[in-house]
Amino acid sequence: MRHSVSIVLGALSGAFVVTATPPLGPPAIHAQTNWRQVRSLKMGRFRTRIEVSSARTVRLYSQLDTSRLTGPELGADSVRAWQAMVFSELDKPTRMQYVLGNAILVQPYAADSATIGFVLTVADTNGISRTVVTDLNGMEEFLDLLAKGAAAATTLTEAELLRLGPVTEKPIALAKHVNFVYPRTARLTGQSGSAIVQFVVDTSGHAKPESITCTQATFKDFADAAMAAVKTMEFTPAELEGHKIEQLVQYPIDFKLNAVLPVKPFEVPTRRGGRR
Repeated sequence: MRHSVSIVLGALSGAFVVTATPPLGPPAIHAQTNWRQVRSLKMGRFRTRIEVSSARTVRLYSQLDTSRLTGPELGADSVRAWQAMVFSELDKPTRMQYVLGNAILVQPYAADSATIGFVLTVADTNGISRTVVTDLNGMEEFLDLLAKGAAAATTLTEAELLRLGPVTEKPIALAKHVNFVYPRTARLTGQSGSAIVQFVVDTSGHAKPESITCTQATFKDFADAAMAAVKTMEFTPAELEGHKIEQLVQYPIDFKLNAVLPVKPFEVPTRRGGRR
């Protein structure tokens, strides 16, 4: 089950402040950094949101019960690279821990013989930290939150970064119905199955061919058919403040004989089970 996402509105200021100066010379005026909320996430008692600054950096603001933490500023490029690396290893972690500066620590562990859990720790600028235990779905939501923050930092104009209030977001959606071709051998033998395909949807609404991979499939024929179908799909790209952005998605496809294949737009990424 995916975690619900709640939006927390933040009042942000773009005012200017005058600092004390020596007697001689004019007072120095410094622009105060403006922060805008991009996306928020709730996992039980733990809440967090990512904010983008007018200096094109991002930070996490987190809350666990009554404790509140404001994380250090992070560069968009480092956040994007770290997020992509962790996301690619969620099913099969290669490290005991994944660290992003002094802000985020992710530690995977074996919840049981077939399930991976994650210990997520976030810290503030004073080194105070809070920890939450979550599952695969929770980590996917958290990593998508980071990806949206990094995208906002590199996509929004200077004027948009100085606006007040949260960044407006529009999720990705399937633009039109897709007819899947049922694998011939599977049809003849009466086999049903499924596949999960991962790919990047570009700003034109199409899957980047080099990004298409099958992360899970009942049989190879279903994997091949699913990847072929993705190449013909058309999406309405995700948007931030009206700007189209690329989006990493995972799309589940069910192959069932004598059944209409359901095709529903959804916000992604999403997963079902682990890799096989």
